[in-house]
Amino acid sequence: MSKIVKKGEVEKLLGCMITDEQFNKALGYARKKQEYIYNRDHRAVVLQRWYLVKLTEEYVRSLALSKFTMDLCSTLRDMEKEHSVKNQSAPTDNHIVAVPAL
Repeated sequence: MSKIVKKGEVEKLLGCMITDEQFNKALGYARKKQEYIYNRDHRAVVLQRWYLVKLTEEYVRSLALSKFTMDLCSTLRDMEKEHSVKNQSAPTDNHIVAVPAL
């Protein structure tokens, strides 16, 4: 049985298109994980092609989540920097509220 995993197979499982870079990176991680699992457990099922396809799918999802999280953190950090710059501007008297006497 062929050990070649095709990008289209992984995309079909994911239900979306992925870049060649995403696919190649995920496949590399999946092969390493497959080898690690087999060396630890020596189960023949781990060496089957479909198993590598599923591991690749898992890594595409994991890498996408990591990228999303990093992008979100970067955006929030940028927002905090922008907010910090605005707070360092000259103070105004807008925060003083007059309270009427009773």
